[in-house]
Amino acid sequence: MATLRSDLIIPEVFSPYVIEESTRSDAFLQSGVVQPMAELNTSGDGSGDFVSVPFYKANLSGDFEVLTDSTSLTPGKIEADRQIGVLLRRGRAFEARDLAALASGSDPIGAIGQKMARYVNHQKQKDLVSCLSGVFGSLNDNSSSSAFFGLCLDSESGDTPTSLTPSHVARAKNLLGDQGDKLAAVVMHSATYYELVERRAVDFVAAGDTAGGATASGGSIAGAFGNPTVPVFMGMRVVVSDDVQTHGSGASKEYAVYFMTQGAVGGSEVTALRTETDRDILSLSDALAISLGYCYHPIGAKWGVTTVNPTRAQLETVGNWSKVYETKNIGIVRSTVVSSLD
Repeated sequence: MATLRSDLIIPEVFSPYVIEESTRSDAFLQSGVVQPMAELNTSGDGSGDFVSVPFYKANLSGDFEVLTDSTSLTPGKIEADRQIGVLLRRGRAFEARDLAALASGSDPIGAIGQKMARYVNHQKQKDLVSCLSGVFGSLNDNSSSSAFFGLCLDSESGDTPTSLTPSHVARAKNLLGDQGDKLAAVVMHSATYYELVERRAVDFVAAGDTAGGATASGGSIAGAFGNPTVPVFMGMRVVVSDDVQTHGSGASKEYAVYFMTQGAVGGSEVTALRTETDRDILSLSDALAISLGYCYHPIGAKWGVTTVNPTRAQLETVGNWSKVYETKNIGIVRSTVVSSLD
């Protein structure tokens, strides 16, 4: 029997390759912004639509009481609450009559796998950003009813967006109070990022080193063609994504910037990526289908509706989310900026 194009994609080999490649190249995962959260895992069979993460919240306000032999201590109330994450199930199929070009070379599975890994990462990233849009609200019509409204720098009355500066970082940390120093990464649009590069406000640090270490290159791009480096702004690792929220156009176009602690978003693989192939001999075409399930959950939020497997538009709906953590215990702050490159 002749070797068919579909024979070059073996699901048992291809799926693990794509999973490994997508994990390696996931900027959110590599920055520590998204961290695997065991509590978001299902029972193992991928069943269900939601994941509940219970926690205790104690009223720790007030000062010490003075001990006496005539009065008893007044116990503080300890309440239980829960975060709720929503599971996302996604799939996509591709078909072509001539995939020989992709198969050229010594590693056809690798060639297609890298393309597929980038595609999977981009799609998952869009869902993650949609979750952030939902808990914060839109840029141009931010509502006090949004779950994380208290962590929006752009919600201040009369606050006109400006280019990203160290002042934004200081204000973001201030919103988190004594937890502000935990901010470790900043997510921004490429227009925001390249304006920082133009201003020489970005350090490039060896990937294995912490920001601000001896290998920081002081705002230059020294070593960009040698040891792998990662961009750092004000001590925070930069994640560049053109999927972040924008509003308007031209010089007045606004961009969202997210300041995040490590583990600010919990991640979970509900069902592993699955690959299936098919060959239509009548049309001389090959088909490749993938399916997977996962959960992205902004820590401190709660999916508050019964909608299952939501679309991105539903993830972005403010009314579908609520806040269950104290504000300063949530590790995400959003600001709105503009870029001189528009």
